[in-house]
Amino acid sequence: MLTRLLPLTAVLLSLLGNHTWAATDSTPGFYVKGRHLYDACDARIVLMGPNRMVYWLDRTGLSSFSEIAKTQSNAVRIVWSVEGKPTELDTVLKNARRFELVPIIELHDATGDWSKLKLLVDYWTRPDIAAVIARHEAYTIVNIGNEVGDKVALDDYIAGYSKAIKRLREAGYKTPLMIDAPGWGKDIDTLQVAGPKLIDADPKHNLLLSVHMWWPAMWGYNDARVRAEIIESVEAELPLIIGEFGDRWDDSEGGAIPYRTIIKTALEYNISFLPWSWGPGNNPQKHLDMTEDGSVEGLTGWGREIMLDENYAIAKNAVKPDWECIMNGRQ
Repeated sequence: MLTRLLPLTAVLLSLLGNHTWAATDSTPGFYVKGRHLYDACDARIVLMGPNRMVYWLDRTGLSSFSEIAKTQSNAVRIVWSVEGKPTELDTVLKNARRFELVPIIELHDATGDWSKLKLLVDYWTRPDIAAVIARHEAYTIVNIGNEVGDKVALDDYIAGYSKAIKRLREAGYKTPLMIDAPGWGKDIDTLQVAGPKLIDADPKHNLLLSVHMWWPAMWGYNDARVRAEIIESVEAELPLIIGEFGDRWDDSEGGAIPYRTIIKTALEYNISFLPWSWGPGNNPQKHLDMTEDGSVEGLTGWGREIMLDENYAIAKNAVKPDWECIMNGRQ
């Protein structure tokens, strides 16, 4: 992709150049302007916090969120399912708010399977589910689906998500909608090209574009390439968010992921990032568990490094939003 860095950037800037981004009275919660996310009180926020497999491991989120909050995280990406009941969804969103974590709720049922995108949209647009989201719309972000699709043609990707966006907006969704890249979340090329068209397809122009940086050295991802990909999105003014990444894909020499470059570049350009994942629960890739037992005290290895210890750790960089302002509206 680097061979077309400048031409693609120029094309994207041209597509975005005349676009209007603004909060309106019909957007009571978070909104996207340019490439940044803002709360309803017009304060910019950079989301930093882990992914957590809540639906399978901690259905209410209570024990997870209480521990995650101790790291000063300001957000949590929540694994959810179309089997989730409205009352359960309501509870998990309430508990995220209780611990001052911006909930990014995502459906995991179509991971890697493009044919199941409609299944996810059908769930979100159920009146009982849409009503729950509406109750929490001041602070919730809806990630339509986790890593939907493997190899998805550009036109199909644009058409599929354009229809999904339309259906959610018609169902009353005012929150930012987060859209994962295809290729199991990894294909930033398609995301960068499709992004402006999807934003245009959204009547609220309130989208976040999420890439999952499962980008190990053995697939050609070194520090320079990772940095260049992020900067390309920055120069194109795309509202990029790094929705998942780990320290390595596997234990081989080529399995290392340049995660420090991911984090440092994200901090440099004020890009939200969400490491995978607060543990335990990863199987067979147990090395991705940042904590052995779900507690802050159980943080080990790269989990402790990026959550607490280093200068680039979330604990030293995340800024909490003004929750009083968010809950009381514009002041």
